[in-house]
Amino acid sequence: MVKIYRNRQRRLMMNQLDHEYYYPISIIVPAYNESATILSTINNLLYQDYKIFEIIVVDDGSTDGTGQKVIDAFDLSLITHPIRLQVLSKPIQAVYGHKIGRISIKLIRKENGGNKADSVNAGINVSEYPYIVSMDADEILQADALKHAIRLFFEDATTVAVGGLLGVSNDVVFKHAYPVETKISKSLVAAMQSLEYSRAFMGSRIFSDAFNGNLNVSGGFGLFKKEALIRVNGYDVNSVAEDIDLALRLHRYYVENKIPYNNRYVANAICWTQAPFTLKDLAKQRSRWHRGLIQSMWQHRTIMLNPKYGLLGTVSYLFYFLYELMAPFIELLVIIIISLSFMLGILNVSSAIALALLYFLFCVFQTMVFYVGRYFIQDYQFFRGDTLKAFGITILDSIFYRPYLLFVRLYAAITYSTHLHSWHKIEREAFDKTS
Repeated sequence: MVKIYRNRQRRLMMNQLDHEYYYPISIIVPAYNESATILSTINNLLYQDYKIFEIIVVDDGSTDGTGQKVIDAFDLSLITHPIRLQVLSKPIQAVYGHKIGRISIKLIRKENGGNKADSVNAGINVSEYPYIVSMDADEILQADALKHAIRLFFEDATTVAVGGLLGVSNDVVFKHAYPVETKISKSLVAAMQSLEYSRAFMGSRIFSDAFNGNLNVSGGFGLFKKEALIRVNGYDVNSVAEDIDLALRLHRYYVENKIPYNNRYVANAICWTQAPFTLKDLAKQRSRWHRGLIQSMWQHRTIMLNPKYGLLGTVSYLFYFLYELMAPFIELLVIIIISLSFMLGILNVSSAIALALLYFLFCVFQTMVFYVGRYFIQDYQFFRGDTLKAFGITILDSIFYRPYLLFVRLYAAITYSTHLHSWHKIEREAFDKTS
């Protein structure tokens, strides 16, 4: 929390010292059957408080008219200039473009690659600028996100990637790509994810940033040096968790080649994403995430406890291995041991209850600290009753949400070999609460 506060003070100072020097940025938005949200996503990107950027939408063989919707809405016309193929992707069929003021909007039509990685690679090939943003088509990039993220590249020339904070957009009201009402979602499933995101992005990632130990630049929003992406051959099209895989490959490339680098995280660069609002869709999403985590950590297992990687290998990788990848099995083992001990009459019930209550109180306290803390860090409006509502949700989080995700992740691990590359569409809603 102290580091977040200092970042906010630095932001206020930088606002007073704002300058006209900017690194041009290409924003890549992969889209497969995203007709419900794609126009809102683009319209909100046009409000970015940034001097030079282009928007590249990659239509990955959509069957719902996503590409045509973009062409019609922004009056795009065919572009015929040659494309320099620098990273692997499925063939690009056509590129359309049009300028709105100083902002260039492009649409790439390509053969379906079946994953986000292939689409982002196509966007990299078409991009004109030396810095790349990768985001999703169901998101709203906060108007000041690029400005906050790019400053880390100004501060340190060795920076190759910057991750930002993901917020849950369900029931949040936006005006000109900035949240004006940040009430907790009416959907209990989305609300629990909102608190989970605050806990994850304002906790471990800020801690890991202190020693260049972030293992992941979220696929929801990441800013990269284009040169760095090309050095590692772009995104791996065979990876299920392309975001963590890319971050690990960047770490390995720069460490193994003894090139100074930094993989950073900044909590002030915020991207708002739609969270699944049904338990069924949540299970689909988290199963895929966990299988992707298993795949990536196995592929890059040489990092673990390897002194060559410093704290990345001895702290960050070990934390992800135990707390993320192995956590479902550890929790299941604990449940089995407690159950057997109780049946055999060797369990100290009062001590077990006391420890469980202590852990429960810690979980509630931790979540509430990060939830309340965001009102001191970000300029969000405070809504009466939300703190009490959040407190109630944290209780449900501990007794229902976390156990539910435990069994989802166990299922994902058990079905890893048979369902690794399976993909299930998650239901999306149009962004009605924007202006």
